[in-house]
Amino acid sequence: TSEMRGITIYQTNPNGPPTTILAKRGLLRYTPDGGTAVLSLEDGEIHEIPVEEAHEGARKYRRMVFKTHTLYISGVGGMLERTVGNARSDREMSAASLLAERDKFKAQYSLERARRVERLKVLGVSEDDFRRFAPDQPQWLIALLSTLRWASMRRDPVEMLGERNAAIRSEIEMWAIERDAMMRRMATLSVEFHKKFSLPAACIVFVLVGAPIGMRVRRAGPAVAFVSIAFFLFYYLCLVGGEELANRLLLPPWLAMWLANIVIGWFGVRWTLQACELIVSRQRALAGTRIA
Repeated sequence: TSEMRGITIYQTNPNGPPTTILAKRGLLRYTPDGGTAVLSLEDGEIHEIPVEEAHEGARKYRRMVFKTHTLYISGVGGMLERTVGNARSDREMSAASLLAERDKFKAQYSLERARRVERLKVLGVSEDDFRRFAPDQPQWLIALLSTLRWASMRRDPVEMLGERNAAIRSEIEMWAIERDAMMRRMATLSVEFHKKFSLPAACIVFVLVGAPIGMRVRRAGPAVAFVSIAFFLFYYLCLVGGEELANRLLLPPWLAMWLANIVIGWFGVRWTLQACELIVSRQRALAGTRIA
């Protein structure tokens, strides 16, 4: 329906902190030529720090309330046409294409980070402070480092900055949003890349588990069947849950996609070796019986 609710827009400014636009409702439409997007917003507010004040300690803060507000975003039509024409889902892309797409996002991440560092330097924030306020590590690594006390990192930049300059806080908050979005996109691409290899490898893993279980079915009865079902459920939960945790930056993508194969593969190799030893011992016993 092109209708939106609960809208938050961050409009970046080249010479100052970003402008935040909030609206309860909105409507998205395009001009007749399709080249410009028109956002019609209703019942909202605009929060900004005047550019002339941003470099003087941000002594002023401007808040404007509106009933209706219209934004025009030019040049969107051509971008949408190219995207639709070349659109491919992550699962349809090859492994090489996924790596190339991930490298593109890594380059974009480095570029955006450098721009943000330069902008904050103007506001008096050093690169060391920027790294402390907004670490580059994903959430799972930050939590691990904090737990092991290898580094004192905190996720909330607002809490870290306290009552410091509002312009700095706004820049840090904006970067935190952009950083998490790009990291999650890179994590999604990494998940799909590892999935292209972990799923075929699962065939070998289940053969290693299935063969020894098949040899024990007659002796162990239906209990072995429940063990087989348990392995399938475990693999499915690890695959679905691991993908979700990796996309939320709570697990490394490679571990999320390979954990089930590693665990089940360990049991498979162990049971296969035991089955081989059992077969060898039976053959030796049979050979001894024939000689006797």
